[in-house]
Amino acid sequence: MVGVGREDVRSGSRVPQWYAGRSVLVTGATGFLGLTVVEKLLRSCPEIGTIYMLVRPKRGQVPQERLEAYVSNVIFSKVREEQPDFARHLSVIGGDVSSPDFQLEEQDIEALRRDVSVVFHCAASVRFDDSLRQVVNTNVVGTKRVLQLAEQLPNLQVFLYISTSFCHSDHQVVEEKLYPPKADPEKIMNIVSSMDDDLLEIITPKLLGNLPNTYAFTKNLTEELVARYSDRLPIVIARPSIVVSIWKEPLEGWTANMNGPLGFLIAVGKGVMRVVMADLDIASDLIPVDCTVNAIIIVAWHVAVTRQPNPYVCNITNGRQNYITWRSVMKTLLRINATDVTLRPVLWYCAPIVTTSVVWYTICHFFLEVLPAHILDFFIRLCGRKPFLVHVKNRLHSAKIMLRYYVVHEWTFINKNITSLHASMAPEDQEVFYFNVDEVDQYDFCKKGIIGAKRYLLNESLDNIPSDLRYMRRMYLLHVIVRTLFYGLLLWLLYSWSEPALEIVETAMEYLSSLLHGAPVIRALTDHVPVSSTVLPGDEANVTNN
Repeated sequence: MVGVGREDVRSGSRVPQWYAGRSVLVTGATGFLGLTVVEKLLRSCPEIGTIYMLVRPKRGQVPQERLEAYVSNVIFSKVREEQPDFARHLSVIGGDVSSPDFQLEEQDIEALRRDVSVVFHCAASVRFDDSLRQVVNTNVVGTKRVLQLAEQLPNLQVFLYISTSFCHSDHQVVEEKLYPPKADPEKIMNIVSSMDDDLLEIITPKLLGNLPNTYAFTKNLTEELVARYSDRLPIVIARPSIVVSIWKEPLEGWTANMNGPLGFLIAVGKGVMRVVMADLDIASDLIPVDCTVNAIIIVAWHVAVTRQPNPYVCNITNGRQNYITWRSVMKTLLRINATDVTLRPVLWYCAPIVTTSVVWYTICHFFLEVLPAHILDFFIRLCGRKPFLVHVKNRLHSAKIMLRYYVVHEWTFINKNITSLHASMAPEDQEVFYFNVDEVDQYDFCKKGIIGAKRYLLNESLDNIPSDLRYMRRMYLLHVIVRTLFYGLLLWLLYSWSEPALEIVETAMEYLSSLLHGAPVIRALTDHVPVSSTVLPGDEANVTNN
């Protein structure tokens, strides 16, 4: 293993050379971000030592079997071509940090003590609707166990914790600094361990305060927990914003799941999601996962060679240098879906209604999503098939409610640390470990995202794009015809009902007037009101003379 020494960034030190011979530990290596971290280290740092991956154990599978299944992922296709024996750098360690009986094998601990100098802690529960107990056990308790493990690593140079830029969403401007936590993480862990589920569910809203969900709350607590170890460990807290599909390498448009904006894109593109509650004029802080991973790897190297203040905090975000609104993103995606690459088949043409009005959203949601889903499921059931649209609609509605907070509020993320770091890098490292979001072309990136969704998530063919576009034009024509007929029918109904409606109103007013005039009080008042004639200017003399 290469010894760790102090290096000068300005001397032209190369990042792959620094990682050469070093061993790292990656938690959450099977997740979206963890997979991409492992792949990038293997491909761009080919002389790296061992990448130890802490993964949940599976019954009936030995570590070697888990490793074989892991390296078969399509994300490793490029590194497999360049380095057929890349798997020799990987070592699987079975362990679930959220489990009460978490304990590593002695030989695994010895290997980590002997080799590891960098820890990338990516493991986390990212579900917004998980219970507080589940998320605290994974995100807070699990992180504490990894920190305790890191204390046993004598060669450790960096402990990099993946947080989120939204864990301080009660601040409109989020700077690259520590913020006071919403609660003491140790006390919250004690509360969760000693309280039953029913009582914990009751007090959860009170604990969350003005944070939107248990995920943001536990990330807020964990930052404080990690920072408390800065007197014993070299700590880096990295806060990515909304991490989305790959921009450049290794596979353009690849993503691991439908979480986040991509799931909404697919639902809208398929015509299943017809109405969304969002503010289109606020910034969309989307950052490609390959840029995020490159920044993470560079930050770990930078802190190790320059001995930055501990803990070192960086926001891996767009900031204000690549300001793009949700409206711009939506227009680009709709244009691509209609003219370049379309999703097929679709339930309806992609033309979502976006509003900030709760009332209008509720009306549109019922008539455009709830009612059609029940009607179509009824006919699907009549055909002898299992209905599914109501279930899909319910899941999408829950997802929209959970994500609504993030698309109706806007934040400013200060990212001076990451931008100045990019400027100080050697040109060779800037090319290999790119993360300058100024270079991201919005149209190109969105197109790659749609292609990636079709290829890697929906398993749709890319061989019949012209046919797909003709299909989408037919769906657009059907959409226009139906809308024209609907508005025409509405106008006809308004016109046909207008004359009878006016007659009804006039009759009601006459009846009401007669009732009021016949009332004793009204009649007495009208009988005593003096009647005077109107005198025009110039007629005063005539009145006096008479």
